[in-house]
Amino acid sequence: EIGRMYGYEKISAVFPSVSLMPTERNLDLFWQERVRNSLFEAAFTEVYSYSFIGEQDKELFAYTQNDAKTLVEVENPVSRDFKYLRHTLIENMVKTVAKNRKNVSEIKIFEMGKVFSNKKTLEERIMVAGVVYGEEFYALKGVVDFILERLGISNAWYDEHKATPDLSRAALWSTKRTAEIKVGQEEIGFLGEISGNILSKLKITGKVVAFQIDMGVLSKLASEEQDYQPTSKFPAAVRDIAILVPQEVKVVDVLNVVNAVGGKLVRDVDLFDMYEGEEIEEGRKNLAFHIIYQSDEKTLTGKEADAIHSKIIKSLNNNPAWEVRE
Repeated sequence: EIGRMYGYEKISAVFPSVSLMPTERNLDLFWQERVRNSLFEAAFTEVYSYSFIGEQDKELFAYTQNDAKTLVEVENPVSRDFKYLRHTLIENMVKTVAKNRKNVSEIKIFEMGKVFSNKKTLEERIMVAGVVYGEEFYALKGVVDFILERLGISNAWYDEHKATPDLSRAALWSTKRTAEIKVGQEEIGFLGEISGNILSKLKITGKVVAFQIDMGVLSKLASEEQDYQPTSKFPAAVRDIAILVPQEVKVVDVLNVVNAVGGKLVRDVDLFDMYEGEEIEEGRKNLAFHIIYQSDEKTLTGKEADAIHSKIIKSLNNNPAWEVRE
C-alpha cells in the first residue's frame, strides 16, 4: 500500500542480491532412472509388489534353516503372509507371473525397490530385478548387456554361479542356466532360470528367467563417458558355425578360442542357438554362432574370410571333446 501511495514509478528496479544455486544432482536417482528407461525400451513393464513375504513363501521357495536366519522378521506383522521383509525382489515377481500367465503368452516385468537381510548386521539395499516368462536365458542376458551398455559399463562378464543365502539362494535357480554378473572382479548381481521345482509348485508351465542387480554397486560403476569407435567403411563377411560340446563347457570357452585365432578380423561373435535334446547324445549340447569378419583396412574377399574361418574350425576341433558340425 505504501508503494501504491508513493508511486511505483519512483522505485528503481534493482536485481535481487540473493544468489541462486542449482541443486546438486543425485547420482543414485539419475542412474536409477537411466536403468528404468532402458528396461522400458526393452519392452518391460514396471510392477510394484509387496515388501513382505510369509511362512508359505518360505516353504514355496524352499528356504533352509540357514536361509531363514538371514530374513528380517517384522515385530508385529498384520498376518502370517507379511511376517518377514523381502530379501529379494524376484520371489514376489514370480508369483505375479503365476497369477497372470494364463492371460498372455509372454510376460516381461521389472521392479526397482528395497530388499532387506540380516547377516551379522541389518542391511537395506536398492535392487533392480527383471522376470521374463516366454523367453530364453540368453534373451534376458542380452537385456542385461543392454542395460550395462547404457550405463557406460564395458568390462562386464558372467561367472559361474555361487549361491549365498542373503543374496541368491541355490534353491531359487536352475543349476543349468545360472550365472553371476560381474564388472571386473566385483559381483553386481545374478542371472538365471528359476528352478523347475518352484515353477511346478506355482503351476507355471514353460521357463521363467530372471535377473537381479544391486543398484548401489551399479551406480558407483556407471559412467556417462562413452568410448567412440568408428565403424569400418569396408563391408563385413558373416559365417555361421555349429559346435558340439560337453554340457559343462561354457560359451565363453568357445568364444576365447574364436577370438584368439581370428584376432582383429573377428569383429563380433553372437550365440544364436543352443540345443539339447533329440539327435544330441546325452551329456552334450550344440552351440551355434554367427561370426562377423571385418577389416579396417580393406574389403575381405570370400577366400580370405573362408581361410580365417577354416583356421578357427581347425583350432576348435583340436579339442578332442569338441566337434564342429559340418
